[in-house]
Amino acid sequence: MSIKQVIFDFLFYLCGGTFISFGVLRQVQLGRSYFVYHGVGAALITVLAYFFAGRSFLDADTSYWILATSVFMTLFSVTVGSRNRTPLASYFLGVLSILGAIVLEVTTLHPYPLHIPMILNAGLSTLLLGFSMNAMLLGHWYLVQPKLSIKELKRVCLVLVLLIVLRFLFGTYTLVGLLYGKPEMEIYKYLFSATPGIFVLMRWFWGLLGPLALAYPIWSTVKIRSTQSATGLLYVIVLFIVTGEILSLYLAAFYGMNL
Repeated sequence: MSIKQVIFDFLFYLCGGTFISFGVLRQVQLGRSYFVYHGVGAALITVLAYFFAGRSFLDADTSYWILATSVFMTLFSVTVGSRNRTPLASYFLGVLSILGAIVLEVTTLHPYPLHIPMILNAGLSTLLLGFSMNAMLLGHWYLVQPKLSIKELKRVCLVLVLLIVLRFLFGTYTLVGLLYGKPEMEIYKYLFSATPGIFVLMRWFWGLLGPLALAYPIWSTVKIRSTQSATGLLYVIVLFIVTGEILSLYLAAFYGMNL
């Protein structure tokens, strides 16, 4: 395992999740330029992340799926809004490629008993990173299109809140499993003095509890169409989530923890 794996996975999950989150938005409302800017950007970052970090440890099969992801991202972004079926087909093929690459990477790098929890961990990380980033970007888009329906931001934020709750429950379940049966003094030593323990504690408080605390305020501001306030809160929640997911990737890569 290496730090390059953490860097690549973070960028790939972020870009892949952002692309997946396009599925809850309506092009007729946002306009084609929103998807072109962010979709092509995600595809470009995916390619750069692969060549500068991922190529050093990924096998050939996973590499093909990742490069296919960038192709379908680009194809969707440049054809969205057309009346043929190319955008729809490229979107679903792109999502399939993202999920396929994640499954192949996890099953290659982690031993068999960890396959399912690690795949769930990677999937939730991808979705949470993508929907939080897309929600923040969409909040800014209301400055470009002030008459844009609030339903678009509501839809993204609703999915984001649900993902935050799922991520919190999944991570807390893992944390309870790590600490279950240990005496109080041993738990204290593990969380405050052991090498992985302090990162586990930071991961839970910063990356799981922090976003959960902000979920309701964000939803409340979106409901009253206070897009500027919602965008400010989304900045903070993206900071929490990005930091938390980087810690999660570090713990997964170096300690085999699906937190």
